[in-house]
Amino acid sequence: MKRAAALAALLVIAVVASFAAQKPGSDAPTPSVTNQGPRGLAVLKTWLTESGVATSEVDGAIPEDAGGTLVLAAPSGREFTADEVQALRRFVEAGGTLVYLVPRAAPQPELNHWLTVVDGRIAPLNTLEGVDDVGGSTVKVALPVGPLQSLRAFRVSAERGIQLTAPDALEVAEYGALWWRAMGRGQVWLGAGPDLAENARLELADNARFWQRLPAPVRFEEGHHHAAATATPVNLLVTMLQLTFLAALFVWANAIRMGAARDPLPEAGASTMQYVRAMAALTQNAKVEGELVKQLKLDFRRFLNERLGIPTTWPWQQAATEAARRLSVSAEEVLQLESDTALLAVSQRIAKLERASTARRR
Repeated sequence: MKRAAALAALLVIAVVASFAAQKPGSDAPTPSVTNQGPRGLAVLKTWLTESGVATSEVDGAIPEDAGGTLVLAAPSGREFTADEVQALRRFVEAGGTLVYLVPRAAPQPELNHWLTVVDGRIAPLNTLEGVDDVGGSTVKVALPVGPLQSLRAFRVSAERGIQLTAPDALEVAEYGALWWRAMGRGQVWLGAGPDLAENARLELADNARFWQRLPAPVRFEEGHHHAAATATPVNLLVTMLQLTFLAALFVWANAIRMGAARDPLPEAGASTMQYVRAMAALTQNAKVEGELVKQLKLDFRRFLNERLGIPTTWPWQQAATEAARRLSVSAEEVLQLESDTALLAVSQRIAKLERASTARRR
């Protein structure tokens, strides 16, 4: 019962921890404007709003109206379809600004193909004086175009950057941290991962100033952070069946049995010979076998004195001759008792002589 209660408590703790990981302020890695943790974008949206920049969230169809900025912050919940990419193309060519922060863990094939995104170089790991940013890297602005004028550097993660193979694409920050590309009447900014927008790095270097200079209103695309509903995978079903079987086996092994009680299994007792061997081993280990042999021989001489009148002071030769005369045994057999040193042999020989004495009296 205690084991079942402990398992239930652990299950409840796991469920609570799972829900807590999805709440704002947790360490959830999703770069969403609802995530107030270090990897979220809640601070960016709040800061832009308080700075007078109109912001909103897009959780449906891609807006195709011209103007403003649309942010795709490392969308990794589900992939963009070809139709959605075409909608983004129309938005940009009509004069919109698209900021695509390329996800590192879950690539977007359609988006990356349209914008010619491939893997780039790795930014070197370095520290920022007075700032505790473990695993960060400071990259310099290489080409101050548009809103990058007067900006000097960005603080990003020391991970692999991106590269654009299109001939009209410009690398505007070191190590592929940020790229710019004109398209129609609009423009596209591409960053490696969500580093530029994360809550933990927004106030470092010139990250915040970059976002403040983008065309308003700024809209954050949130729909692709949520995974699309899918059928339960086969491996999950197999795992659930295994857990169900183990639970049933646990109940069967520990539950109260119904019906008539089983007959108790007979317990075989130890034989007399086992007790004798055990006593002999105990005697030998205790190193008292020699003393017991001497005492048995002395007791046998007393027995001869009491039963046959043979004095204990007689030598063994004389006592053996007299015992052989009165008993149906040989003198050599009695004399052999004097030379025996093994406890078992002495005991057996004395028992035989005592039986002969008893038979004589009858």
